[in-house]
Amino acid sequence: MVYEFEMWVMAHSAGVDVVLGTDFMIPASIRLDLFRGAAQLPNEIRILLVKTKNMLDSEEYGSHVNAGPPEQLDIPGLEWREYRLSKRQVALERHMMWVRRTEKIIPSVTKFRRGRPQRIKLTNVSDRAVYFSAHDDIAVLVPAGDLLRGDGYVRLDSKKYRDWQVLAYESCRDRELFQRECELYEQWLATQPPSVERPDYPEPQGLAERPPQDSLEHPGDHLTCAERSVRVLRHLKRLG
Repeated sequence: MVYEFEMWVMAHSAGVDVVLGTDFMIPASIRLDLFRGAAQLPNEIRILLVKTKNMLDSEEYGSHVNAGPPEQLDIPGLEWREYRLSKRQVALERHMMWVRRTEKIIPSVTKFRRGRPQRIKLTNVSDRAVYFSAHDDIAVLVPAGDLLRGDGYVRLDSKKYRDWQVLAYESCRDRELFQRECELYEQWLATQPPSVERPDYPEPQGLAERPPQDSLEHPGDHLTCAERSVRVLRHLKRLG
């Protein structure tokens, strides 16, 4: 679906005493947010307005900057790898971060400084290792007010991005967190009573001596099984 509309632009209070209404409305029921340079469509989808002529004239402001990893990453199954954005990428204060996910990789911005992203974590939600190529366009810095032409990209303040983070947290296996959980479990287990009562045995005061070998030998100790069977049968006959 394509929306097409016209908009009047005029200077503030240019021959106008009063402007009624809190929003600029047009017949298609599209609400324009001129302060943020965005338009709210009837289905509650927000899109950014086309950039102004000043943005077109500024080469630095109008360029899209790749914010992918600087080197190839080997990400095992259900684990993650993190990389740091370059100083040039962080210095682009007028740019907004857009990210996309793949079938196996979910990006997450893990560290900010003064509202600017610093580090990005890539989580492998599959069971197999993934070799992630360097300078992949999984994250892109786009000038504020500009639109990203690629498919599947979302902003960090979108609901879809938050849903991705829930999936990444559910699938990720954090080694440090797992180690901490093991330590806490061992501490808790040490404070629990034993599942089976352990009786107290007296401490031995000495060693008992074994009797000589001769005293253990009795008549019949060296009989074979056949001889013992015959002896038992004879004993039964006497009793009978």
